Amino acid sequence: MHNITELRGWERLLKRMIWAQLGELKGKTILDFGSGEGITANHFAKDNHVVAIEPWDEMLNNRWKDYEYRQIRGDASILAEFEENTFDVILCHNVLEYIDDKESVVNELYRVLKPGGMLSIVKHNRAGRIMQAAVMLDDTEKANELLDGKNIATSKFGAIKDYEDKVISEWNTGLKCVDSFGIRTFWDLQQNQEKHDLEEWQEKMMQLEMRVSQMDEYRKIAFFHHLLFTK
Repeated sequence: MHNITELRGWERLLKRMIWAQLGELKGKTILDFGSGEGITANHFAKDNHVVAIEPWDEMLNNRWKDYEYRQIRGDASILAEFEENTFDVILCHNVLEYIDDKESVVNELYRVLKPGGMLSIVKHNRAGRIMQAAVMLDDTEKANELLDGKNIATSKFGAIKDYEDKVISEWNTGLKCVDSFGIRTFWDLQQNQEKHDLEEWQEKMMQLEMRVSQMDEYRKIAFFHHLLFTK
């Protein structure tokens, strides 16, 4: 049985905040699009029917599967196999940044989402990335490139192609944004990395992060934005 404490401090706190912002989900049909190692799919599979889609074999080989859920190896083209109005909840976390045709994917997610259903999108926020580059990484060159609007390759998935929060509703006018949260506002700036794995520190930092997650001045500089839409 996997435990969230196995994760690195930053990833553990990220998952905990996203799950808390999603609230209690029970008896739902959930799609986790871009499920990675299945940590979130596995978490919600305890009380829900979950379908997970992931193209990377490396992720699938290490996936968490303590609870039963359907895992599909594939990309956005797999969505065409599902009927309209299939899912109560769709999760799309740190995925769209690596896709060129974001609008088509969002429209497909909308198609398979039930009326009244919830679409959860977690995305990078450029202002937060600039803060991280300048302060945590001490990389002024990267910070300047981000300020210039360049897409910088920062992971094995390639360049992060930033996009503004507002364009999601422009891509599909049937999606209504009902909540917007900031995530990872402070903890990257805390340089004592040894503290990040301590459960007591995690709890206190999460309380602080959750407190400011919907305050606009802090959300603007958060590393991630978590947007909730309804159909």
